[in-house]
Amino acid sequence: MRCESDGCDPLCQDKGYRHNMILSIRSTAAALSLLAVCSLSAQPPAQIDNNEKKEFALSIGALSGTSPSPAGGPLAVGSGFTVQANFAGKIRDLKWANLYWEVDGLAAPIRHLAGTPVTATSAIHSYYLTPGLRLQFVPKERFSPWVAAGGGYGFYDSSGTSISGGKTGGGTSSTGGSSSTGVAEFGAGIDYVLNKRYVLRGDMRGFYTANPNFGVPTPGTQLNFMVSGGIVWRFPR
Repeated sequence: MRCESDGCDPLCQDKGYRHNMILSIRSTAAALSLLAVCSLSAQPPAQIDNNEKKEFALSIGALSGTSPSPAGGPLAVGSGFTVQANFAGKIRDLKWANLYWEVDGLAAPIRHLAGTPVTATSAIHSYYLTPGLRLQFVPKERFSPWVAAGGGYGFYDSSGTSISGGKTGGGTSSTGGSSSTGVAEFGAGIDYVLNKRYVLRGDMRGFYTANPNFGVPTPGTQLNFMVSGGIVWRFPR
């Protein structure tokens, strides 16, 4: 998708960012489906065993966010590629679920902005580290849904270059820069057991934070959504 004129229409750019995010999600889902088919055809189904105490997960996906509204017009925050790592340990076996503690880390190296005011930052980098709890339902089944919640630390780094190409804020010196914030995190997903050690995971999470430094005064908060897919390694007791 491209804009029809040199002065890019914010709505056009926003649609382009959303289109890129949809393509990223579809590509991730297709890759996971292919991996599942290959794994199932390469070996007979293993007995479901969820007695391992710890696990490490690595996934890739896309992060998108709500559009902030500074004075002068709305901004559109584009979606961006993300890498997520998750380390978890089992706390307790319940009759219908397993309870885990987890530490979730996410990095979105760059997300571009469009819209007005054009003195706002042109890009932000997002990082979250959120300890929390995860409740894994029907852990003995091959498909196992789960929910998670937690809270922790968020870090944003904003470009000093504005959307128009000058300094952010319209001044002679940049008003972009880094900012730290608390994070409230919630999520849900589903695991598909390949064998005793390896699990495929689909993951959706939300991160509620204060606004990044957009280079212009911007009241309110930011809600970011992540969709990803990856693989989990389970460790022995």
